[in-house]
Amino acid sequence: MNVLVIGDGARAHALCWKLSESPVLEELYCAPGNIGVGLIAECVPISLKAVHTIASFCEENDIDFIIVSNTQTMSIGIVDMLNRNGFATFGPDMGAVRLETSKAFSREVCQAGNIPMAKFVRVTDQASADAHIDASELPIVVKGDFAVDGSRVAICKTKEEAKAAVAAHFAAGDLEIFLEEFLTGPEVSYCAVTDGHIVLPMTSATDDWDPEGPGLYRGSLSPAPSVTPEIEKQILQKILRPTINAMKNMRRPFKGLLNTRLILTAEGPKVIDYKVRFSDPEWQAIVLRINGDLIPALISSYDEMLERFDPFRWHPGSAAALVMRAEGANATTEKIGIAIDTIEAEDEDIVVYRSNDEKELNVTATGADLADIRKRLYAAASRVLDMVR
Repeated sequence: MNVLVIGDGARAHALCWKLSESPVLEELYCAPGNIGVGLIAECVPISLKAVHTIASFCEENDIDFIIVSNTQTMSIGIVDMLNRNGFATFGPDMGAVRLETSKAFSREVCQAGNIPMAKFVRVTDQASADAHIDASELPIVVKGDFAVDGSRVAICKTKEEAKAAVAAHFAAGDLEIFLEEFLTGPEVSYCAVTDGHIVLPMTSATDDWDPEGPGLYRGSLSPAPSVTPEIEKQILQKILRPTINAMKNMRRPFKGLLNTRLILTAEGPKVIDYKVRFSDPEWQAIVLRINGDLIPALISSYDEMLERFDPFRWHPGSAAALVMRAEGANATTEKIGIAIDTIEAEDEDIVVYRSNDEKELNVTATGADLADIRKRLYAAASRVLDMVR
């Protein structure tokens, strides 16, 4: 079959890397892709916003299946338009994508499904916000009603800081602000594939896996060590399945990949936010662990046939990703490419994914021993920097 991936980042590269192993694949395209994707798929120079051009390309090239991995593209209705025109497409429609892009909607879903989350209030003016802040315990979390964006989420340790954060949101044009309690415990994410009725569990990941690292990189580890089988059961029963059921009852059925960010509190897992697509850098670690063909699960999501699909199989051990930059005047595309080829040849468990920024690299590795993975990842990152210098 002919498959088109819509995306341009490292997660699109990782997705194409996995799809390229499928025995059912004939041609693999990516729009617009990047320099790394171009090594395993044909990159198509179409903007993520050019939905009608993408549809024309699908028709002209007999595309059988489309996978959308970009939230912005989902938000402008590409999944709706492609499905309406007869193209099988993996990903949520405009109604369901609001689970990520709107804090207000995601919290309405949690309330409808009785899903555990942080306590919050919604305010629309500074005076109301100030009054709530004065009556609240610290720290307090300030968020706007926008897509998940860490730079716009403020964890405020003083009331003055919280009031200033609210004022900054209103000054930026936000009409509604969320003031949330600060949850304590390990932060993890958990993803699953769903067809709107059935939830097919995937796995967990965490970003805070290396607190003793040099602080030069961000990264991800999968599975998250703090997610035990019992906690995984709670995530599925109390969060993921109720989320899908609530969406269905609200007549906004969710089909695609659902990724939830959680805090594992003393009272159990609680939702921070949702993402509705393959997520950086967690996906780059997760994809290394998938044992078998990914395409059938994604097609079953579109066909609403996940009840007939077997659970995912996973390679033993863990996988981790480091996000790094190959900076410097000598960091040319050619030198970075040579460095990547070298470290992948030196360690067969190392895979490097490229972002749409040619100098940002996602260096990933698998292994049974976390200390060994950590050592090899940092050695590979240092090797890349030495080579491009």
